[in-house]
Amino acid sequence: MSLPDFSMRSPYTVIAACLLVTALGLFAFFRTPTDLFPDSTPPQVIAVTVWPGADADDIADKITQIIEKEVNTLGGLTRVTSTSRDEVSSINVEFGYGKPPGEAVLDVQNAIGRIRAALPPAILEPRLYRISDATRPLLTLALSPRPGTSKDLAQIRLLAENEIEDQLLNVPGVADVDVFGGHQPEILVDVDRSRLAAHELSLTDVVAALSRHNVTAPAGTVYSSDREYQVKVSGEFGGLEDVWRTPVRYEERGTVRIADIADVRLGEAEPRSVYHGNGAPAIAVNILRPQGGDTVAAIRAVKAMLPRLQAEYPDITFVITDDQQPIIDLNVSGMRISLVQAILLTVAVIFLFLADMRAALIVSVSIPLAFLASLVVLWFSPYTLNMVTLSGLIISVGMVVDASIVVLENIYRHYHEDSGKDARRAASAGAREVALAVTAGMLTTVIVLIPVMFAGGYTQQTMRPLSLMISATLIASLLAALSVVPLMASRLLSHGEHRRNLIERLFTVTDRGVDLLAKG
Repeated sequence: MSLPDFSMRSPYTVIAACLLVTALGLFAFFRTPTDLFPDSTPPQVIAVTVWPGADADDIADKITQIIEKEVNTLGGLTRVTSTSRDEVSSINVEFGYGKPPGEAVLDVQNAIGRIRAALPPAILEPRLYRISDATRPLLTLALSPRPGTSKDLAQIRLLAENEIEDQLLNVPGVADVDVFGGHQPEILVDVDRSRLAAHELSLTDVVAALSRHNVTAPAGTVYSSDREYQVKVSGEFGGLEDVWRTPVRYEERGTVRIADIADVRLGEAEPRSVYHGNGAPAIAVNILRPQGGDTVAAIRAVKAMLPRLQAEYPDITFVITDDQQPIIDLNVSGMRISLVQAILLTVAVIFLFLADMRAALIVSVSIPLAFLASLVVLWFSPYTLNMVTLSGLIISVGMVVDASIVVLENIYRHYHEDSGKDARRAASAGAREVALAVTAGMLTTVIVLIPVMFAGGYTQQTMRPLSLMISATLIASLLAALSVVPLMASRLLSHGEHRRNLIERLFTVTDRGVDLLAKG
């Protein structure tokens, strides 16, 4: 049994399928993540190693070159670039698109672990950062003290790195929060050289005393007859007074403490970065999304939370200084408007050339059905609704009606010439006669797009969503042309001489208008 015959013998099955596609398509339209462009950044991992006090030559010789040689042995590698500066080594390891991002991070981590013993023991533990489109901040908040309050930027930085960051991380769609802009609070110990010499101490003795007493560590296990107890040493500084009382040396005359040789105060660390929001010094907070997360939904959730943060911290001003949502909304809404305009123009052209309201209505039904079906495919795919996927829908507008017009025109010919005005026979014969031709023509276009989807590299990453949307839309339009169009044609081809309902009256008016236009 052919698809046209099945649609006319089981009309309720076709109607149910159309309603299902419509419901899922509308749900997908509102639930599919929205972004500006698809993720086209190749998997990249940056390894940052800090060696305090070392110059750039030592960093390059003893850290960068050793790590570079090891990561160059990894599979799937495309490029390695490095930068060596005073105290900092930065190595960017880029892989091919076929490498999963998580596996890329694990490979670099294992490579550094293999040569960890060959690196200088005084370095800080190497840190790995995965680079992708998700590391681009969704929006940036500038936090500054409200005029007339006693808070300074150091106190705001402390709040931003603790309470405010924790609240932002609980927002749906937020994966990470990055706080920067200097003004890091720090306890400063200003050592007096003369007092240090009077007690015959060195700066090394002071640093060693502070390190020795500012520690929390496990101290073992104590066993009793029926229990065991975990013991730990708790010696972290709780405030400035603990630092003042820290002993540096025990002498016969008494204990030499930090307060005897230095002034201790709460200040700010040496600034390594600076941020100005709207022209004024501020603390910056970058909001990041997870890999494949919904950009617009996360931005809206953060914006909805800002009034609550402002009420909780009335002496802090929260200002959005960078926001992706306006440009995304502008481009996506513009593409959606273009899509609607293209559909309306296509329907108008169909009516102009077919000169029949019934024919225009039959063919026009295939357009929304095809687009809704392609949105369902997009919803179940890993891609987002962005400029590339919307471009695929716009490109498909002119092609989704090709099969429907061919099928409908052949049904019309059978209706007026061969079937004796029997709409059901004309729909069955006309659709079956051209089914193989329209299928071959549509599949020819789809087959051309398949190699593009597997071209590899940047082309595959950017063109696969486009090809997927075009292919899904065309296949859906073919199914609509061979099922929905014959079913509607078998019901609407007769001009309703026996049933003059509202729709038939409307068709009669348009038919008279077209006849008058033709005579004119």
